[in-house]
Amino acid sequence: MGQLLNLVKKDLAEQWRTKKILIIAVVLMFSAIASPILAKIMPEILKSVSTQGITITLPDPSYKDAIDQFIKNVSQIGLLVLVFVVASAMTDEKNKRTLEIVMTKPISRQIFVLSKYVAYFISLAIIFTISSLIFYQYSVDIFSEYSWNNFIIMSKCIFAFIIMVVSFTIMVSTLVKNSIVAGGIGFVFYLLFGTILSMIQVVKDYSPNIILSNYQEILKSGYNDDLAKPLLVIVLVVIFSISISMLVFRHQEIEK
Repeated sequence: MGQLLNLVKKDLAEQWRTKKILIIAVVLMFSAIASPILAKIMPEILKSVSTQGITITLPDPSYKDAIDQFIKNVSQIGLLVLVFVVASAMTDEKNKRTLEIVMTKPISRQIFVLSKYVAYFISLAIIFTISSLIFYQYSVDIFSEYSWNNFIIMSKCIFAFIIMVVSFTIMVSTLVKNSIVAGGIGFVFYLLFGTILSMIQVVKDYSPNIILSNYQEILKSGYNDDLAKPLLVIVLVVIFSISISMLVFRHQEIEK
């Protein structure tokens, strides 16, 4: 436990030193603040750019429009940035030859890999929680109050989806030496689990994309049984990613 704690502290310090935490925070905070503002002013912008003689009639914006913007920003721009930020989780250690120094100490390879997951989970959990709270307050101030409890459930489900993509990307970063390759594969995985699986009839009920496509229903009714299967898939993918990372790194040769 002491080894894990020390390595997590090291990884968090490294995230801070390399500005990774700052990048993640800027992207998620921007999504939190800009989404309700964009939802509020977008109808006016569309009206102002309408062609002469054509009248555009739009319903008054509501908190639902703000949530639409928030989910889109987080699941598209936010996740794309996250994938390429965490893609260097292990590749940087290999390319900078820091692994050789670290592995000369009595440190378990499995714990070394696990520390990467724990460190990113901690930083992402803190940043995403703060961003979600800011978004909720902004959307309530600009529009109207809505269910706090259901918003928390929805946010946790979105966070679970983010952790799944991040976990898989860290696993790929363990397998390859190039962070761009790791990021590319992570992005393909995001497309597969975030879009493509939901188009295949046999497995669509298990697609994590259900969380992204049914967030309005979650916000309206809270947790429902339709979420059980995609959440189970998310848990299994995270466990699989961590297990494969540990197994591969345990037998991986460290270049000197």
